Amino acid sequence: MSNMAIIAENLTRRYGYRVALREVTLGFSEKGIHGLFGSNGAGKTTLMRVISTLLRPHGGSISVMGFDPQEEPEEVKKRIGLVGDKPLLYEELTGVENLKFYSKLFGLSSTFFVSQVENLAQWFGIKSWLEEPVKNLSTGLKKRLDIVRSLIHDPQLLLLDEPFSGLDKDTTEDFWEYLNGCRNLRTTIITTHNLALGAALCDEYVTLRKGIVISQGPISDFDQTL
Repeated sequence: MSNMAIIAENLTRRYGYRVALREVTLGFSEKGIHGLFGSNGAGKTTLMRVISTLLRPHGGSISVMGFDPQEEPEEVKKRIGLVGDKPLLYEELTGVENLKFYSKLFGLSSTFFVSQVENLAQWFGIKSWLEEPVKNLSTGLKKRLDIVRSLIHDPQLLLLDEPFSGLDKDTTEDFWEYLNGCRNLRTTIITTHNLALGAALCDEYVTLRKGIVISQGPISDFDQTL
């Protein structure tokens, strides 16, 4: 099991009396792109938040890149990049100030930081907007900046919760190309309501329904009707 990026066994998470994850057992192998599918309320975002240490499970166990998110959260955090439903950006700071703040959290060298910003800002088309306060950016530009923020430290594990939401067609295609080019370099987990897009992009998948795993395996076995 050493080639597994994530292993969850009987993972349970509740919100009051509502069970969001019900004894979930699954595994995501290292490298490649993995789809996490299901309708609203299936438990996808909750699972992503448990993986990223933002939520603690109420039962079961989970290993992320060989570490326990509850016992070793800092080891997990420095290995992951997360894009959620809301950008993790400070509105009053400029784009580059936000990126500098996160680079310091990860202890990046100035040389590595400059190189990453140059490459990623160029790729995602935000180079000319980096000196602008985030509050002045459009929703799409904020999303692009947030994607760059999640990649600034070159994470081993990239968690993308509905990453194409708010992106225009050209940026979606650019992001697709970027993810496709990195599939053998890092592990990526993506949730999306666009099942056709997910099926075309991913290598493996897990489908959740009401907090329960109903199917998982290679993407060739994925049934969009489930």
